[in-house]
Amino acid sequence: MPCARSTSRRSVTSPSVTSASSPGARARSRSRSRRCRPSARPEKRRGRFVSRAQQPSKRARALIVLALVAPGLLGIAGCGARDRSQTLRPTGSIETTQTSATVPPPPLAGVVQPPEKGAYLGIYRPPAPFRTYILDEFESVSPKQPAILMWYQPWAEDGPNTFDSGMAVRLWEAGYTPLITWEPWNPGTNANFVRDPANQSRYRLTHIVGGDFDPYIRQFARDVAAARGPVMIRLMHEMNGNWYPWCGTVNGNKPKEYVAAWRHIHDIFEAEGATNVTWVWSINHESVPDDSGNAYKVYYPGDEYVDWVAMSGFNWGTTSPYSSWQTFEYWYKKPMAFLKTLDKPVIIAEFGSVEQGGDKAAWLTDAYKRIRTAYPYVRAVVYYDSREEGPETTQDWRLETSAKSVAAYRKATDLSYFVGAPTSALKSWEASLTSDHYLYLRLIDPLY
Repeated sequence: MPCARSTSRRSVTSPSVTSASSPGARARSRSRSRRCRPSARPEKRRGRFVSRAQQPSKRARALIVLALVAPGLLGIAGCGARDRSQTLRPTGSIETTQTSATVPPPPLAGVVQPPEKGAYLGIYRPPAPFRTYILDEFESVSPKQPAILMWYQPWAEDGPNTFDSGMAVRLWEAGYTPLITWEPWNPGTNANFVRDPANQSRYRLTHIVGGDFDPYIRQFARDVAAARGPVMIRLMHEMNGNWYPWCGTVNGNKPKEYVAAWRHIHDIFEAEGATNVTWVWSINHESVPDDSGNAYKVYYPGDEYVDWVAMSGFNWGTTSPYSSWQTFEYWYKKPMAFLKTLDKPVIIAEFGSVEQGGDKAAWLTDAYKRIRTAYPYVRAVVYYDSREEGPETTQDWRLETSAKSVAAYRKATDLSYFVGAPTSALKSWEASLTSDHYLYLRLIDPLY
């Protein structure tokens, strides 16, 4: 973790895996009609992600360090003993009580603040972070590394639903701030056009408020707190739609129960000391159904429970019989006007365009220009770099759909207004780390 921002990419190791957050699983869930002191700093490898062939020597160095400390330090759950040739699954908790007497934990990172000027670049690029080769390949799109890496994590027990501390440490080392879209549902149920979210009654909002998921939420919060670095959580997004079990007009839910559930989850994190979380409240660009009882504002949890506000909206072009080519302004003008009234930094958490029906390169150029000129309160932009297949249509939002689109993105984001890795929160946290703190992080991930 360099002490100053670097224009080069940093490396992190991650094995090839399959997971419930793989592109196929995410497509099912989304498809719908809708630093350190120089003297203390250990030597780090720069450049691309470390290949599997390079891992043994780095693992050996880490284990040598660990062998010099008390053997009991290796008792941290799911840390040193993980076989990296196996599927990367989120690990259990970090038993900090076993290490606190010998290895002091790093300070907790602060809330992610907007850059001094402009907007952070972010990316959703599955199967990252569960596989990281895809992030190396992004260099062919742009040499500027995004500051924020977004992914989706459902609560269902049959997938990777816990916080993977080792993966988080590797992302921080590589310069990424995690943005976890945290979803109380099972995306394997009602896959493709979540036609009847009410059949996931287990995830009804009253069950969250009533404490049914408290043990899971509490453990997730403890694991995030124990990892210490900055984590952004985008909780129960697009609640003003009708395609998720937490949406306010389905599954027996009411908007006020959404607010209560958000506050309940937030309060558990506060009680567990997870103040290194940045809370992101995220609407869909339009309400479905579009009536006063489902308006954006009825879902807002309150200023003290939210750090950033966000929205999502896509240009579907002519990929669907129900869509047509629309400009960035068409989708964003109304929700942006509302988000501005909340006086919080804004993230465009999901956005993109297809090629069909118009000029995608021109659309991207216009979008990033309008973000700079018309919406200065947008302080982070996450591009939805993925292809999705539904039962009736396919949308390819990826930047690489044409050379023109890649060139348009690269030119638009090359401006200094769009800020690459790391975020100021990650940079400040890294600057506070000592050699003891690095040892603590190695206990979470020996390859660190």
